[in-house]
Amino acid sequence: MKMARQTAGMSEDLAGREGRADRPASLAPGFSLLEVLVATTLMGLVLVALLQVLSASFSAQEASIRSSQAVLVADKVLQDYCGSRNLAAGDFQGQEGSFSYRVRRSLLFDFSSRQSPSKVACTLTQVTVFWEERGRAKSLELETIRSVYQ
Repeated sequence: MKMARQTAGMSEDLAGREGRADRPASLAPGFSLLEVLVATTLMGLVLVALLQVLSASFSAQEASIRSSQAVLVADKVLQDYCGSRNLAAGDFQGQEGSFSYRVRRSLLFDFSSRQSPSKVACTLTQVTVFWEERGRAKSLELETIRSVYQ
């Protein structure tokens, strides 16, 4: 008899467990539709913000690269025009790739001694580089002062 009670008790336990699995949907574990919609909306907003930050970052990187190229062009032109011993005043223009440039050289002063036929000339050389970036005109200017003993 004792065995029969235990067997009957086990079948009642199994029946109770199966009954718990057939709970109404409102009590089932998991996420509700509202929770899924809120999570999806938040992820969408975060994704949009992240894409805007990445886009701004790429634009800034492109502008930085173009500015660095402009500095290299200005330096090259400055070296070319200051490398010669002739530092005559004047304006010069040119093109280097997608960059255009203007060179202005002006005499600041010259000094000559009565005892010597030679003189010291001091000139200001300005290089302005122009380029277009995203439909806007950009420019960069480098300048140097150079003295030559002639």
